[in-house]
Amino acid sequence: MQLLTGFSLGCLAVVFLVVLRDFRHLLVGKVFLWVLIAAAAFLLSRVAEPEFQWLLGDVMTTLPAAFWLLCLLAFSPKPEAKAHRAWVALALYSFIPPALSRPFGAADPDAAWWLHGLGFKIPQFAEYLLILCGLWITAAHWRNDLVEGRRKLRIALLVSVGATLLCVTVSLNHGLDTGQLVAGTVGVATLLVGFLLLKGQEGVLLDLQRSPASPDDTKAEPLPVVVETAPEPKEEQPLAMAAQLKQIMEEEHFYRTEKLTLKMLANRMSLPEYRVRAIINVTFNYRNFNDYVNQMRIEEACERLVTEPETPIQNIALDIGYRTLSSFNRAFKDIKQQTPTEYRQSQQPK
Repeated sequence: MQLLTGFSLGCLAVVFLVVLRDFRHLLVGKVFLWVLIAAAAFLLSRVAEPEFQWLLGDVMTTLPAAFWLLCLLAFSPKPEAKAHRAWVALALYSFIPPALSRPFGAADPDAAWWLHGLGFKIPQFAEYLLILCGLWITAAHWRNDLVEGRRKLRIALLVSVGATLLCVTVSLNHGLDTGQLVAGTVGVATLLVGFLLLKGQEGVLLDLQRSPASPDDTKAEPLPVVVETAPEPKEEQPLAMAAQLKQIMEEEHFYRTEKLTLKMLANRMSLPEYRVRAIINVTFNYRNFNDYVNQMRIEEACERLVTEPETPIQNIALDIGYRTLSSFNRAFKDIKQQTPTEYRQSQQPK
């Protein structure tokens, strides 16, 4: 047990130093550091002296909330605080009441029902919800993530956290001692995540992206990100494939296709998905497929809002591929920081 714990702690220390060196200036990097600290506290709690258990317990209780926040910052296309107020409150509730009530014996089943429930049992359920939400955020939109390093990190987190949760669930439900299995899983998962961080560097943890290039610029300098590589056939050079993509999207207006997916576009180009993903990521500097499609749709919408002042906004939204007016308004405001109506009014001659 101590050997496995030492191995896992060593892995955590190595990854901690890598994140500290390369990502400490990013918010997502700071959260990642705390996740590693909380994971270390969890491992140490199994071998530490009793007088340190309360401190380690308070630190490791923050792990589900930190994991949820890490997934939100690293993998959510546009994390917005306003849309996650309820989850933020749940995250705070998952570790603050246990820390405050632990000195009063809230973890003891024989404690007062209200103290045990509010200070221990309900926060436990909050932890499970946060972990599940983090896993969902990690899995959602996986196909639309154009950064290959971050796609692999998603898989690593899903598999490692899923395995760890399975160990903990078995331990809780059946009273089995899975401490060694959990410690080993944490060590292996940390090694995998550390390898991806070392290999992917800037491409893994967001926030180091440049503004998307104009669709007309097919000679943009490639981003320093990791993309899936394969031997390129001589007859299909990257610029030729980029020109093909540009022709399909701009001249054929393929972006107007309702519910357009990366797979649909790859089939239209007769190319594997990973090639299309690499073209959009490296040539046009987009990190999310939906962002790429929305940018092209909104560009056409802006033109039509000005040149067709009598056309209802809903008609324009449906014509360019949106299923509802609300989804169009949301995408338009994300890109232009104003509503379609405000944009149309601002472009009218004075």
